[in-house]
Amino acid sequence: MKLDVTDLKILELLQLDAKQTNKELSGKLNLSVTAVYERIKKLEKEGIIKKYVALINKEKIGKAFVAFCHIKLVKHSQDLVVQFEKEVT
Repeated sequence: MKLDVTDLKILELLQLDAKQTNKELSGKLNLSVTAVYERIKKLEKEGIIKKYVALINKEKIGKAFVAFCHIKLVKHSQDLVVQFEKEVT
């Protein structure tokens, strides 16, 4: 799918606030609500928009930071896994 200027603007606006209504987006894009709806559905169908997510304020839920780690153990025994879990919790 080739994206035009309007598609790119829709993506930009949704990245700023994915909860905007189609009516709000239509006002910003000078398009009809139906045209905005159809374009968003096409972007979703083509896999350009994969999903919508919530960005959480970590401080408000008592988390100072989030870290994702990939751990590779040299040996795979139950004892070592249990020991590892104790060390990281």
